[in-house]
Amino acid sequence: MSSLLVRRRGRKAAAPAELPAPAGGGPGAGAARPGTDRTAAPRSSAAGGDDGDDAPPQVVEWSNGPALVTKAWGALLALALLAGPAALAWTFLRPDPAPVAATSGPADTAAQAAANERAVELVETWLRADKDDQQLLASLTSAPVGSLPQEGLTIRDSSIAQSEAAEDGVWSVTVGVDVAEPAPGSTPPPAGQAEGEEADVPLVWVRRYFQVPVLVERTETRYSGPELAVAALALPAPVPGPAAAEPPDLDYPETISPTSEAGQSVSGFLAAMVAGDGEISRYLRPGTTISAIVPAPYAGVAVTGIKGSHELSESPADGDGTHALTTVELTRLDGQKTTSQYVLTLVARDGRWEVAGVEPAVRIDTTPTGTNGSGTAGR
Repeated sequence: MSSLLVRRRGRKAAAPAELPAPAGGGPGAGAARPGTDRTAAPRSSAAGGDDGDDAPPQVVEWSNGPALVTKAWGALLALALLAGPAALAWTFLRPDPAPVAATSGPADTAAQAAANERAVELVETWLRADKDDQQLLASLTSAPVGSLPQEGLTIRDSSIAQSEAAEDGVWSVTVGVDVAEPAPGSTPPPAGQAEGEEADVPLVWVRRYFQVPVLVERTETRYSGPELAVAALALPAPVPGPAAAEPPDLDYPETISPTSEAGQSVSGFLAAMVAGDGEISRYLRPGTTISAIVPAPYAGVAVTGIKGSHELSESPADGDGTHALTTVELTRLDGQKTTSQYVLTLVARDGRWEVAGVEPAVRIDTTPTGTNGSGTAGR
């Protein structure tokens, strides 16, 4: 049984051996009787003695502990019984959780890559296939192969034009391919031409597009873990290519002369970057890091036109700038020429123009009609 140690408040009771002997003779002095011990015995406060003297510590037995424990267990059991019906009612009455939108992650990326690879493989094989390639095509698709031509086509430059998830693990993949076809207006070879005999028919490259539905499933293997299984569900279907978008107006209203101070900085920078002509760092704004192409892919660069997003002053202040759409003529190492374009950021410092960056995209004109969009380029 539990016990509780308690003590009355007040001075600590002196030990019996420390109590002083009473003074002699006076009333209530309690002189020792002859033949008895002169040491006074301690008095009990329970008998109504002096309040100044504390009784020694007492041990009080606490008999209510088991009763409180029993009551606590009873209360917990009652709460549990009450919570059961409440939880059951909440299960039936709570609203349905909002659907969680599927997010693209590494698994989806892997599935899309697998679908794209199978679609490209099937389209290339189907276009090149002849009458002897029945089994080869059958290994790439679950669809019946059907008829194949006597001779396959010549193709090149296959790529993914579009790839999107359809449903239930099926991906719709559109593959673009360059196909060698007879030039428009040319005469097709005669029907009775002997096999192996070449026809003198001019060919041209035509970009064609083919759509393939591909199923991608995840399977568990004992040793290598989850893997992807793919199956093309149909033969390639010729489809139209992506529609041409209406090109927007570009935000380069100002003309910059290639012979101006800004134009000469652009010419020197591009010559150093793509032709290895000069040190590229001398044309860069402090803090800008742009590396030259090594080895240089072109023998020369000629700037043929520059269009700026902002008007340039002949005496620019530090920080003035523009975004420059630059058209150049590149001379290849074999002497042939081709045209290219760069978008550069030019910023003025100490009266000269420096290149602060090569932009990854052109600027689209979003200025409302009738307003002046001129200003200062970002510094």
